[in-house]
Amino acid sequence: MEYRTLGKTDLKVSVFGIGSWQLSGSLIIDGLPDGFPDRGRGAAISIIRGCGDLGINLIDTAEIYGDGEGERRIGSAIASQRDRWILSSKFGLRRGSRQERIINAHPDTIRSSLEGSLSRLNTDYLDIYLYHVPPQPELVRAAKEVLETLKAEGKIRFYGISTDNVEELKLLLDNDAVDVVSCAQSILERPRKILDLVTANNLGMINRGSLMAGQLSGKYFAQPPELSTKDIRYGRKFNWNKYQFLEKIIPEGGTMVGMSLRYLLDLEQTQTILVGGKSLEQYRSALTALEMSPLSSKTRSQLERAQFSRKWKRRTKKVLRPIKKLVK
Repeated sequence: MEYRTLGKTDLKVSVFGIGSWQLSGSLIIDGLPDGFPDRGRGAAISIIRGCGDLGINLIDTAEIYGDGEGERRIGSAIASQRDRWILSSKFGLRRGSRQERIINAHPDTIRSSLEGSLSRLNTDYLDIYLYHVPPQPELVRAAKEVLETLKAEGKIRFYGISTDNVEELKLLLDNDAVDVVSCAQSILERPRKILDLVTANNLGMINRGSLMAGQLSGKYFAQPPELSTKDIRYGRKFNWNKYQFLEKIIPEGGTMVGMSLRYLLDLEQTQTILVGGKSLEQYRSALTALEMSPLSSKTRSQLERAQFSRKWKRRTKKVLRPIKKLVK
């Protein structure tokens, strides 16, 4: 396993971390599935412990995952080994008594949200605590005071935000209220403005969405998955073979997963990548990226041309030419 320092924090994180949403149990919110079919508490605990044996030391969770069940499972999995793990959780998004989605990161709620997470995780501190929803501009300073107090009490070590919105990150930076940011990035999606801010401010960077909900795994290029109605992806208009052209770029002896993750590992800003695996084998597959050589300049150029084409299509809503023609 390889370890990197998370920005200006002193946290040494494994380059792959556990994204625990898939392991947290089924959740219905606002009448819709907001997770994946539950593999069960025992399986989740076994996967987490197996990841620890692989050298992974970062776990990301949130109070809404499984309506708290995700944190409870993590707490059981790492019992007696808390000191070897880096725990990150999120606040501001939760489920109400009528299964409704509640979006509320008011400063008055932060302490109680944290205490709930600490209790479920069976720990007395979090290494990282992130906004899970957009911060309210007029409340950022008050929220910072609460977070700084919790930091002084030793209940959190660092804090920040999970967002793909550059303006939300700027808001926190302007108030000196962010140590770590979590955002989506893949071989087809680079949040360049956020990455520039990460570099300029030496922020910790947690990468999520590296396989785009499985669309970049290569597993479903030929045959789409049969999804349960409890799967958040059920009924969504994923074109599972849309990125099949990428198979032509895979370096000899590599895999689609390996190339997807190796590309991110080679980036200057990459510190840790969350793998939302539903089995230990999927985590082992991710680790094969560490055995690959850095991607060649030709491969990187092809991937970056595909990124540009994808953004162009999304903005203009018309196709100038098939994306696969970019691959020579």
